[in-house]
Amino acid sequence: MAEKIYSCSFTGLLCRIIEVEADISNGMPSFSIVGLGDTSVQESKERVRLGIKNSGMEFPKTRKTINLAPAQVRKQGALFDLPIALSMLIESKQVPKEKFENSIIVGELSLTGKVNRIAGALLITQFAKEQGFEKIFLPADNASEASFIEEIEIIPIEDLKDIVEFASGKKEILPYKNINEDSDQNTCDFTFIDKIIGLEKAKRALAIGACGRHNILLHGSPGCGKTILCRAFKHLLPSMTKEEILETTKIYSVSGLLNADSPLVKSRPFREVHHTATMSSIIGGGNIPRPGEISLAHNGILFFDEIAEFNPTVLDSLRQPLEDKFINISRINLAIKFPSNFMFLATMNPCPCGFKTDKKIRCICTDTQISNYQKRLSGPLLDRFDIFVEVEKSNIHEVLEKESQQKIPQKSSHPFFMENAEKMQKERFSKSSISRNGDMDIEDIKKYCNLTQDAKDILNRAAEKLNLSNRGYLKVIKISRTIADMDLKEKIETPHILEALQYRRTS
Repeated sequence: MAEKIYSCSFTGLLCRIIEVEADISNGMPSFSIVGLGDTSVQESKERVRLGIKNSGMEFPKTRKTINLAPAQVRKQGALFDLPIALSMLIESKQVPKEKFENSIIVGELSLTGKVNRIAGALLITQFAKEQGFEKIFLPADNASEASFIEEIEIIPIEDLKDIVEFASGKKEILPYKNINEDSDQNTCDFTFIDKIIGLEKAKRALAIGACGRHNILLHGSPGCGKTILCRAFKHLLPSMTKEEILETTKIYSVSGLLNADSPLVKSRPFREVHHTATMSSIIGGGNIPRPGEISLAHNGILFFDEIAEFNPTVLDSLRQPLEDKFINISRINLAIKFPSNFMFLATMNPCPCGFKTDKKIRCICTDTQISNYQKRLSGPLLDRFDIFVEVEKSNIHEVLEKESQQKIPQKSSHPFFMENAEKMQKERFSKSSISRNGDMDIEDIKKYCNLTQDAKDILNRAAEKLNLSNRGYLKVIKISRTIADMDLKEKIETPHILEALQYRRTS
């Protein structure tokens, strides 16, 4: 009778329970794996054979068949090595099966029998718990990552010999203790942005964007400080919640990007993309779909420096995920959905030479060159930015002035004002699926954005005069809601609307 144990496969962020069945029968020596496995699954034959042999056990010499069910689901990766080896040892009566009841088993074998690290351990562990399994046997190098999931036993396995002795009662392997770290500690560090001299208007805009998760486009002449502001901006972001850590770490886990020494993504991602990046690397894709930069930036920041240098087709592909907060990648046999709720941060020059708005250096570009350069960003993409800021050069002499470096932090970057907004949003969205003002839809805006009559009149007049789109109109309200939160105001007042309007693009 064929022996059966359980493993798990994943494609994208979708998991599937896989039954691993082994049958050993009389006949000419052979080793077959059936069940629609890819090349890496078929190559497991040699890893399993030598892993069993070098662990001091007997590799059956007769006909051996492994079935990975369900047969219509394509299996990929080397994570089936360990369950295949164990099912064969159970079928050949070398290992008892009892301790593997109600368990998931995953792991890649080396030729010496060592169990190597796999991708997707956190995702698989969470799925195993949701499916009602009590234990998961996985590589010891993945145990710290998987232990973020509670209420399931994490059994770390160093090598094949360990798990065989554990199943036979010769050795005890204690479950890995769950990580129990406080994920709500404030990680903001305002010293980075306060060390930048001047640029107070840009700092204020960045602080508003960080509070409400609003997309920002900085434009100005070369060397004015756009890039350094954006790189310092990541230190303004609030700490991640436990749910956000889990969501983000799962994406990095399936991508194989986790650090073995620090297996949880506890800081908000900051993904800086070069303008030569392809659409697949940014959006995601491949024969077997993998997360792109927009998904790796989930719950964090996607930063495009000199956005006008990017391929316009690539830029326009961002329009749907910026609006929907997810991306669907479809292939003939499957469709994968990856989350992509990120804050979009970008910089650009006003023209090809960069000096159109510079007060001292003369621009050498023609009107046609300037128009063509600015048209590289389509209107619909620009409309998805909440805040537009022109960055002017600071007086270089201020850098050497001691007095300027000892100024009290301005309202733009002082933590007190940002903590106000954080507190109000946390209370407002405590029972909602969103957490930031920038994520509000029309129903949320009606519910949470109460404007005074004067503020409403000013907004309506400005919308007509500036020819704001419907999306732009709602973005002004969301920005003003964040500004009001920073002032601890329940109602959106005239000054909040006026400040929000100055961040909108008018031409």
